[in-house]
Amino acid sequence: MSEVLAGREELIFQTENGSLSQSDTTERFQLAFHQEELSFRVCELITFKRKLQAIDLPAMLMSENQDVEVLHMPHCDRLFVLTIQNILELKELLAGAFTMLELNSVIHRQLVRRPL
Repeated sequence: MSEVLAGREELIFQTENGSLSQSDTTERFQLAFHQEELSFRVCELITFKRKLQAIDLPAMLMSENQDVEVLHMPHCDRLFVLTIQNILELKELLAGAFTMLELNSVIHRQLVRRPL
C-alpha cells in the first residue's frame, strides 16, 4: 500500500507521471509531477484538488481557443499552466491519493475500535 521514502516520507499514491508522499516530520504533502516537486499543507492540497475538480473539461474541449488552464495557489508564488492532459493526470493522481488516505483512515478506525 505504501513504502517508506528517504526514511521520512511515505508514498501515498503513484502514477506514471507523478506521486504524492506524506512527511510526518514536516506535516506536509509532497507532490511530484513531471519532474517538478511542490509542497502542500493538508488544507492547501484539498484546495488544489477542488480547483482541479472545478475545471470545466468539456468546455475546454469544445473551445477553439482554450487549451490550457491557469491555476494560482495562494500558498506559492507560481502559476500552474496545465494542459488538458495535465489536468486529467493530476485528477487521477489526486483521486488515487485521496482514496488511499480514506482507506488508511477507515483501517485505522477499525483497528482502534477492535484492539488486538
